[in-house]
Amino acid sequence: MAKRKVIRKEKVIVDGKEIELDTFGAKVILGSGEELESIEELLKEEEIEKEIQNALRKIETIAERHPDREKDIWYCYEVGKVLQFVDSKGFTDRKGIIWRRMAFDLRPDLFSRKKKDEKESPRYPEFMYLLGKQSRKNVRRATFNQWREILKFKEIYKDEDKEFLEQILTICEKEGLSRQRIKKLRESRYSFSGEGDSR
Repeated sequence: MAKRKVIRKEKVIVDGKEIELDTFGAKVILGSGEELESIEELLKEEEIEKEIQNALRKIETIAERHPDREKDIWYCYEVGKVLQFVDSKGFTDRKGIIWRRMAFDLRPDLFSRKKKDEKESPRYPEFMYLLGKQSRKNVRRATFNQWREILKFKEIYKDEDKEFLEQILTICEKEGLSRQRIKKLRESRYSFSGEGDSR
């Protein structure tokens, strides 16, 4: 397997030609018997990098329309729609590293006014990504802060939890909703269905 290090440029010889690739840190170890797998990994990372750059160009255009975007729910929603490329391109299993690449290495300004540390940097893109899975109609029903709490439960966007999401959004429209209140709703839902809440 390709060994992971730091993000860098990698020169590789393929069919006698030297090519340079942007990598997330895959390393080709000649003579290891795994050169083909390593080169395939480097090419995959090059494909991911191209998609990241394409997404960032789209997000820059969105940012121009939202100058005060720090807690702008519609900015987050539109960016979240762009971030769905991780699913459509089959990169879902690499979301964490993609979010870090975008929000820590390349354009932290598009994801937060203050640059987060590397460990924290994926959280805001993940929030945007999950928000982008919602319908525009539902996004209108809760505030930015309410959505931040709702989407801490990542399963909320799935079909089997649509009824639960509807309950939460109905409460959001009528009154404030704290994280503790969401937890209570969740506990009551699982106890009613007879399932244990192991999360």
